[in-house]
Amino acid sequence: MKKIIITLCSLFALVVSAEAQISITTNDIANPTHLIITGTDTLPTVSMGAAGANQTWDMTALAQGIKDTLTCMSYAWAPNPSYPTSNLVIKQGWRNQFAFAKNTSTSFEFLGQGGIINLLGYPTTMNQVNTPNEVVANFPFTFNSAFTCDYSSFAKSYFGHSVTYQGLPIMVDSIKDHSVTHKTVLVDAWGSLTTPMGTFPVIRSKETKITSDTGSAYTFLGWTSAFSTKDSTTSYTYWTNGVGYPLVTATMDSSGAVKRVQWLMTMPLLGISELSTDNESVFPNPAQNEINFVSDVMNQRNIQVFDITGRKIDSYTINSTKTTINTSGYDSGMYIYEVLGKDESILKRGKFSINK
Repeated sequence: MKKIIITLCSLFALVVSAEAQISITTNDIANPTHLIITGTDTLPTVSMGAAGANQTWDMTALAQGIKDTLTCMSYAWAPNPSYPTSNLVIKQGWRNQFAFAKNTSTSFEFLGQGGIINLLGYPTTMNQVNTPNEVVANFPFTFNSAFTCDYSSFAKSYFGHSVTYQGLPIMVDSIKDHSVTHKTVLVDAWGSLTTPMGTFPVIRSKETKITSDTGSAYTFLGWTSAFSTKDSTTSYTYWTNGVGYPLVTATMDSSGAVKRVQWLMTMPLLGISELSTDNESVFPNPAQNEINFVSDVMNQRNIQVFDITGRKIDSYTINSTKTTINTSGYDSGMYIYEVLGKDESILKRGKFSINK
């Protein structure tokens, strides 16, 4: 009898454990129209603690440090022929830089990055394509989930500027970058995480990347090697249900200490249904042939208008306290607008209707 009771207790403990820890699925990834605000603590005092079941992490000491805004959008908002299968695009802050992702019922993957980067002081258009895609998570993503992902990234772009090498100006026609990454992921813990935003049930994934990176420049000498590096990084990411973005991602240094932590500062804006309809600063709403925006000309830069599919159809510069948009060419229906600040961050997002 005693042996039976012990066995039943053990089975009960396993059942409780299975129910206590969570699983991440495709529904826990951000949708287009999410607005995500993160802080990055560059001098963190938090600890990652141990791996295993039913852990408790207290990260209420996280500081804002660098604040960033990530805008999630549909592929139609930022189409790029290098990533035709993307169904989720993430724009970082005011920069014209985009991460192209694919969220399906079986996995969440990054296809690559595209946009304009500052290279040696010159704006340069680049697409860095992953082959195959970088897997972020296989679903269901839960305690003891593990996978490896080997992929390469390649980018080639026209540069067309002169650089100084050994005291001499050299015209660089084009540049290219190639990296090879071996990535391992293990969900090594689950438990309860407390951040400045609240307490959440979480799973924690440990990610290790070993990357070899080489860069070349095309000059009158042909393709010449510009650099070659090899780097290893380890990071921990804490996931929860129903938020759409990791609560915390901590990057470690070579000694295993926490080097920097990106954390979610507020709950993301979730979908069109939660967009504001501000009839005081946007009028008339519904509109027919024109609509007016009351603007803060000192802090606001422009207004962007999107149709219901997420396709950008207009952009207007804010020059006065009232911006009037001619909507005579708009079809009847709902439209989304974004008001951008001087740094091109999104200050306000809402909706208006055209009724003719």
